[in-house]
Amino acid sequence: MINLRHIFLLFVLFSAFFLSSCSNEITNVINNITTTEVTAKERLDSANAQATRKYGASTKLVMIFGRNVNEAGKTVLSPISAVSNPDTIGAWLYIYRVPSDTSLRIYTPNPLPTATDCVELTAYFNTNQLIGLIQDTSAKNIVSGALNFITSANIGITTPTVSLVNSEVSLGYANTSNPLIKFNSSFIPDTSSLNGNAFFASGSGKTRNMVLIPAAGTLNLPAYISNLTGFPADLWIVQYKKTNAASQQENLILGTVVVSSQLMGVPIGIQSKAINLSKYVSE
Repeated sequence: MINLRHIFLLFVLFSAFFLSSCSNEITNVINNITTTEVTAKERLDSANAQATRKYGASTKLVMIFGRNVNEAGKTVLSPISAVSNPDTIGAWLYIYRVPSDTSLRIYTPNPLPTATDCVELTAYFNTNQLIGLIQDTSAKNIVSGALNFITSANIGITTPTVSLVNSEVSLGYANTSNPLIKFNSSFIPDTSSLNGNAFFASGSGKTRNMVLIPAAGTLNLPAYISNLTGFPADLWIVQYKKTNAASQQENLILGTVVVSSQLMGVPIGIQSKAINLSKYVSE
């Protein structure tokens, strides 16, 4: 039987994601709940334990998706009445796969105050609905390609949880790394100073999504990988999105290392913790 915690989470996530209104009774209940903020790793151990306990020791973490990550590297789940735009709702989704099949198992942090566990959302999501939570086409393509590869191959996140840098650390790398590594249209490497802070120095309507994926094979960027040294087996990806002065939407997609000691490098002697995955950057 679904308990009060499950009812709360499902109404918040799915009413906010997909509905424009809900009953006054449910809204009043949700309005009495304190906002919850968490980084990616704060509930990862719990999600890992819950997934393996239910689906077996062979269950693999294949992706973490952070929707609407704030400047502190956390997602914020707010009461519905405080949200004028459902696209502003944030959540971490921990996505698992059992090698014996292609179904995904999905968990998200329990948003109730003092909670330390996760709630399973497997029955409520399919791959298309998961991809639909991503607001920008470029990021959709990366995640869609990664999920298609993950569901057809026995791969997953191999970086141990204890070594994995948390979301706020990865966001710091993406925000401040200078130089970053970039490639031009001929896949020739060069440096870039276009980090997250530089990108967000102007504009409005700024949002960030974050994705942790197994990088090898999923990014479909063989030229990038063959020209890089120290390319990590897993990669944090930060998608920045904004509206510029001409009312046009712009996005920047950066990848960062997932262990603090890692550095990516290119043959011309550049090393960085971040790489620009937005193809053909003219900056």
